[in-house]
Amino acid sequence: MTVLGIVFAVVVAVALVARRSWLPVLIGIGGGLPATASVVVAGNGIPMFSIAAVAAGAALLRTRPLHTAHWSANALAVFLAWATVVTGAAPWLFAGARVLVPRDGIDDQLLDPGTLAHSVSNVAQLSYLLLAACVLLFLVRTGGTATALRTALFVGTVLTAVRGVLVQAGIDFFGPLTDTMPIQYSLAVPGERLRGVFSEPSELAAFALPAAAYFVITALRSPSRARSLWWVAAVLSCANLLQAASGTAVVASAAVIALAAVVLAVRWVVRGGVGTVWMVLGGLVLAIVALTIGDQLAAPVQELVEDKVGSQSYDARTGADVFSWGVVRDTLGLGAGLGANRPSSFGMTLLSCVGVPGTLAFAVFVVGVLVRGFRAPQAAAAAAGLTALLAAKLVGTPDLSTPVLWLFLAACAASAWPSSAPDATTSIPNRTRTPTPTGAPA
Repeated sequence: MTVLGIVFAVVVAVALVARRSWLPVLIGIGGGLPATASVVVAGNGIPMFSIAAVAAGAALLRTRPLHTAHWSANALAVFLAWATVVTGAAPWLFAGARVLVPRDGIDDQLLDPGTLAHSVSNVAQLSYLLLAACVLLFLVRTGGTATALRTALFVGTVLTAVRGVLVQAGIDFFGPLTDTMPIQYSLAVPGERLRGVFSEPSELAAFALPAAAYFVITALRSPSRARSLWWVAAVLSCANLLQAASGTAVVASAAVIALAAVVLAVRWVVRGGVGTVWMVLGGLVLAIVALTIGDQLAAPVQELVEDKVGSQSYDARTGADVFSWGVVRDTLGLGAGLGANRPSSFGMTLLSCVGVPGTLAFAVFVVGVLVRGFRAPQAAAAAAGLTALLAAKLVGTPDLSTPVLWLFLAACAASAWPSSAPDATTSIPNRTRTPTPTGAPA
């Protein structure tokens, strides 16, 4: 076990036994440190988030069912059932089909693809998915979605910023504590792109973009006393995003900004032109900035795009997605099973691993909770963050088990599946004896 992992596992055990109110915070800590192992067994690392998820699954047994009839809950159930079935059956049904084996790296696999067969990766990825679903249900039932999500976003944002400063100063003592998964980490040295407590800059970008969106919306909706804290967090997230210098960040940020502009325009029309003055002032400010320092602002982005396009990384990622279309075809659209194929983007992960049925079920689930999230004031920031995260993942991060994805989904699902218990962690009735009225038989 790692040093940080030992401490974390002990605290999780204490929380499970005696302080279950701590679990949302611990889940959030694990979500903010997704590339940090709690346990390493036979060369396989178990992330801190998974340890907290196991505790959440155990605690879930002592919570009241939601009894929700919302269609997004049914879609999630269908998705989990299909993912389980296809992960078990596909390596047998389509044995020998060519796939990109996750453990062997994209570059090597594109030159010599592996063959579909049952493997440890199938079990691991399915387990991660089911544990993430347990976390979602536990947080929704106990009302801990906001606590877990905010903890994860603050932990990942602040520790990444701190580590960036330490790396530049040449005193990075975070490495031995956080870089403990048996995976290939990007360099964390002065002059290299920032990756913080994540495995690579693209993973940081996929975290920082939704974090910034969440913090900005929360700041705009918060009382004046708490607003400054959220703005500081938003600035840190944006700084992390810029220092990641990732192609994922550029494309996803452009998509999110375009979507935000469309939403603002629609809201302006629906409200009958309310806020015209602010729209005009904002447009003037943007025009002045573009005319004065637009070239200086655009130059780094243009340089990043030019460096990316045609690079070995770009060719490998594009090739992995193109190859994965063949996996979809070879498995008749049913999927090769979780952990069987590793493309470069989230959409191709769904299509190639859980097929068209699983992708449709997951899409219905996401749309269901996302729509309800935008309609609920308390979940609007989470819905905005989830939208930004999905944009980033569709561009360049393939993992379905990303912790912060399920924390955003939980925060949005809480508005669609309201818990019937005011505090589900204490929903098991106490076995205390009711006092017998005076004069009544015992």
